[in-house]
Amino acid sequence: MGDQHDEYDAKTGFHEELFDRVPIGLYRTTPSGEIIDVNPAFLSMIGFDDKAALLAKAAGSVYADPKSRDRWCAEMEESGAVSAFQAEWKRSDGSTIWVEESAHAVRNESGAIQHYEGSAQDITARVAIERLLVQEKARFEQLFSASPEAIVLCDNDGVIQRVNDEFTNLFGYTEDEALGQHVDELVAKGLNGLHDEASGVTGTIAAGQTASIPQTRRRRKDGKLIDVSILGKPIMLDGAKVALYAIYRDITAQVEMERCLAREKAQFEQLFAAAPEAIVLCSNDGSVLRTNDEFTRLFGYTPDEALGQNIDRLVAPETDGLQDQAMGITQQIADGRSSFVETTRHRKDGRLIHVSILGKSIEVHGDQVALYGIYRDISARKDAEAALAASRAKVERLHEAADALGEATSEEDAFRITVDAAEDVLGFTLGVLCVNEGETFVCQAVSSSLDPEDFKQMQIDRKGIAVKALESGQPIIVEDPPLEDVPEGMPQASRSLICAPIGDIGIFQAASLETGTFGIEDSRLLAILLRHTAVGVSRLRLQAELIRQARHDALTGVFNRHYFNELIAQEVLRASRYDHPIGLLMIDVDRFKEINDRYGHQIGDAVLREIADVLRATVRQTDMIVRYGGDEFLVVLTETGQDAEEAAVRVRRAVVGSENLRQISGFNVTVSVGSIFWRPDAGTPIEEALATADARMYDDKRKS
Repeated sequence: MGDQHDEYDAKTGFHEELFDRVPIGLYRTTPSGEIIDVNPAFLSMIGFDDKAALLAKAAGSVYADPKSRDRWCAEMEESGAVSAFQAEWKRSDGSTIWVEESAHAVRNESGAIQHYEGSAQDITARVAIERLLVQEKARFEQLFSASPEAIVLCDNDGVIQRVNDEFTNLFGYTEDEALGQHVDELVAKGLNGLHDEASGVTGTIAAGQTASIPQTRRRRKDGKLIDVSILGKPIMLDGAKVALYAIYRDITAQVEMERCLAREKAQFEQLFAAAPEAIVLCSNDGSVLRTNDEFTRLFGYTPDEALGQNIDRLVAPETDGLQDQAMGITQQIADGRSSFVETTRHRKDGRLIHVSILGKSIEVHGDQVALYGIYRDISARKDAEAALAASRAKVERLHEAADALGEATSEEDAFRITVDAAEDVLGFTLGVLCVNEGETFVCQAVSSSLDPEDFKQMQIDRKGIAVKALESGQPIIVEDPPLEDVPEGMPQASRSLICAPIGDIGIFQAASLETGTFGIEDSRLLAILLRHTAVGVSRLRLQAELIRQARHDALTGVFNRHYFNELIAQEVLRASRYDHPIGLLMIDVDRFKEINDRYGHQIGDAVLREIADVLRATVRQTDMIVRYGGDEFLVVLTETGQDAEEAAVRVRRAVVGSENLRQISGFNVTVSVGSIFWRPDAGTPIEEALATADARMYDDKRKS
């Protein structure tokens, strides 16, 4: 009789402990609206310190709007449960929070409702985000409508879905007239050459690229041509292109101003000779009429040598394909359109130089009388830009790699990120990353041009450059390395080698078929990258160890009871969802106190460790082994169709048959096992099944 009371108390205490420890708010209320019980998380959520004070209140008093409680009751009455019910609650200090509830009715054997049990979670932050999204959408709609630029939104085929007010003002079409029309047909139909341009722009955007035309022309509804600039982009959602948009700016005044400036510039032709840029004046067919002194200095041709020559053939010979580009620019200017481009041109001595070219036609009283081009030597700027861009790109990419390493969820990810960054950012196309595992190095990742299979059996000379780099903590660069220093799997004809440590974790090695490939900057950037790798891997290993320690019993290495308490709820939910039974084996070591008393606690600990090893070898890897108490173990047989008692028999036989246990204790160690098969539809909680298994274990112990 005393044992039954003890079992009941243990069961009740275990249930109450779970109730109190659950991190979400739990409550029980009566159909009449009384609050029966709440857990600490519930008290904390609504700001009550005194549980009794809350229990004295009516359940409806926590709702900011009494109608919310009415809706809750109506839903409960209709279906016997509420799920994902959202309402605003009042806290004790008068503030309010948004809560999501789920509850069900608990009935007695006759079917009458005894009380309601439910859970509540604070979703105030989520509600705030949802409201913020609504506000953001409203602001976007206001910006779209009030934008000073004409905006058109199209589907992926270029069919208009929406236009703003400025679009109707600029092109003269009402929104209803524009909707459903193809944008190119609407504003560029019948324009010589411009319709093809418009189709090209739409095609570029539809291909997922940005299209920008600083100056072009489009037709209004009334037939008038207007000068516009166009910026078009695709709209991406979760990596997929869902729509296109284009922004049109009316640049008519700007274009007119540029034409005025061109006419004024012709009036100041006297500045031609002294201009600091190279200037060439050509006839409408591109023949050179005049050049200034800077043109002679920049290209090396005297005025007499240049006179009468076609400008495109003079500075853009057809040997490298530049002549087609140059002739296209000249034709554009001859057609009355200005041109500005940054490109390359040839000097008389054959040297290629970077230049910016501004080309325009000269008009007098509306007639085009000549063309001119202004060349500026931008070689120094281009070289500086290239060097700066390369440096900036590497630094930015290394920052991205560092961020990725900080977010890596596994060592494999960290090593792959490192090798990819070394290849993509630093240009190390022949790279291998190895991790130090005792006396050997194990390859973890290689560059995309290498085959990982070639590195599975690689050996690293313990006296070679790689180990020296690891021991020194600094990168080492070697030109014409000896064959034994070239990693197995790398081209044996490698002429340059760089090795750098990853903290004390391992090494990264890169090779090149050419000498002088790796420099001080490569060494510095690689060291920065690998320091981030070392930090990232150390973080992952520390996290893994902390998780392991928190979940496992220090003596036996099986799960501890605290982690079991977290997992069992998940297993019950999974079993209920898929209608899978759960087998429970409650195991107690027989005569364990005698073992401790006779041989000491060290032998007792060794017995427990060996029992855990026997259990691992006896049950499936998917089953859960828990050290439940001092000498008690619990085995949870998940998603199984086997009989729990059959598993219990195997466990008893495996323990009795363990030679290691006999050697440790000097006699045959046995265990008592209580088993039960719990089903989700059994109508009893898992805690009751655990108590039954525990009772059967004691019955088994008495029988033995």
